[in-house]
This record gives sequence, C-alpha cells and structure tokens, in this order.
Amino acid sequence: MDRINLQTDNNGTRETREPRGWLKKLRLSTLIPSPDSKDKVSATSRELAHLLNKTIEAQIIPQLLVHHSNTLKKESAAYPHSTILADEVKYFAELLIHSSNDICLGYIQSLRQEGCSLNEIYLDLIAPAARRLGCYWELDEQSFTTVTLALGRIQRIMQELSSDFRNDESCQKSVGGKVLLFAMPNSQHTMGVFMLGEFFAQAGWNVSTVPNPSKEEILSTCSKESFDIVGISISYELQWDAMQDLITELRKVSANSQMSIMAGGALFNAKPEFIEKCPADICTLSATDAIIAAETILRSRA
Repeated sequence: MDRINLQTDNNGTRETREPRGWLKKLRLSTLIPSPDSKDKVSATSRELAHLLNKTIEAQIIPQLLVHHSNTLKKESAAYPHSTILADEVKYFAELLIHSSNDICLGYIQSLRQEGCSLNEIYLDLIAPAARRLGCYWELDEQSFTTVTLALGRIQRIMQELSSDFRNDESCQKSVGGKVLLFAMPNSQHTMGVFMLGEFFAQAGWNVSTVPNPSKEEILSTCSKESFDIVGISISYELQWDAMQDLITELRKVSANSQMSIMAGGALFNAKPEFIEKCPADICTLSATDAIIAAETILRSRA
C-alpha cells in the first residue's frame, strides 16, 4: 500500500528534524561533473575536482539550505506545538471510514477556524490518518475495500482544499522548476504522490503527474518534455528491480540532460536501508526534505 511519505512523532504530531537523510543521498555529480576515466584527466585535475566537491559539500550546500531553514524556523515559531493530538488523528481516521466527505471536510474546517494552518492539517492530521488506515488493513481490522474508499475520500478532500493550500500567502515561493511525479506502475494507491504534488505546487513548482502510469507512458513523457526533477514513489520491495531499470531508462531518454531523479515511498519508510542502495539522485522520507533537496539542485544550476 502506498503510504504518504510524511513522518510524525509518536504522538501524531509534526517532528522537527534536520533533512540529513536526503543530503547523504544527494549526489555531488548533480552539482558538478565527476572526472571520467575516459577523459584522461591529470592527477592534479582530479585533486582539484576532489577539493571542489569537498568545498561544495562542506560550504555551498549548507548555504543553499539557510533560506529554507529560516522558513521552517518561522513556521515552527508560528506553531511551536501542534494543536492536533493523536486522539484527533484517530477520530479523523474513523470519520474517513464511517462518515461522508462533507462531515470530514467540516471537521477540517473547524480545525482551521481554531487556528490550524492547512500545512499543519496536511502534516499532522491527514498524513498520520492515512498511515493509520494502512495499519488497519495490515492488521486485518478493516478490509482492503474499506481502506481504499477512505483513502479516496482523503484525496477528494485535498482536492477541495487544493486552491487554498497552493495559494497560501504565508508560504514563500521558491525559484520554481518543473517536476514530474508518479507512483511505480501497478501501485494500488497514489495519494502520497498527490500530496507531494500539492507541496511542490505550493512552493511554486510546475507540477505534472501521471495517474496509474505504464512504463511506456513515463518514458514517452520524459522524452518529450523537459523536467528538472522526476519523482518516483515505490511501495513494495517487489518493485525494486523494476524501479532500478526504469531509472536507467529515464536517464537515457530524458529530454533534459540535467534531469535529476528522486525516489521516495512506503518502501523507504518501512526499510530505510534501501536508501543507500537506491540509484536515484535523491531519496527522501518526507515532503519537506523533497522540496529542499529539489530546490538545492535547481539553485545549483542557476
């Protein structure tokens, strides 16, 4: 099941943490070409390239993150403690199963009237509620059909909120870029991709998604349109080999020679050891990390 890639702490509230996971995976080759053995680069040139890579890693990347860190600090200052409690997440998950769209949306609107921002609602209510629904199915507490319908209800609710979320004036727009997001072919649920797309759009990116894509559709789209970032959501270990093959082919056909590939999804949340094995340029466990990593790459090309 494709769960949302947004992490919370044990109380169901947002966890403040540094985006170290993706930084380990962010390849410096996306920022500066590595010397190729075929180019007969001299030892001195290799030493200079190594030194430059170290300088980028130690100084430039942290500087690129300063702006985003300040933005996150401002948001944390505005909402020092989440007002959405674990019991409310549980209650909302039950509403998604047993109530109508209007009742669920009304509950969200009541939270907004009490002062909760949409970002807080997305991160601290909707995302953990979706994960709870997934657990219901895994523990056989709810049927697959029931959970699927509830997740579909979440997506319809987010579509209702989309305009307000994307146009939130309190969120500073980024340098912008063009991103393609999709779940691996044959994934059961794509709600996580939809939510990630909302965060990219809110940050000022031009977002494209491919619903229920085939491998051929993905390759065709990337060969015809120039994307700065292509984001892949992977849910199951059984999709691992197919994802590696897809990444290789995407790099061959991409209309943008500088295109970077991002991977995330339930598999990495369940088995973080796959992050180091992933052939993508970036691996992320949260929407915040994904935005920061993508913008870091985009700014480096300016």
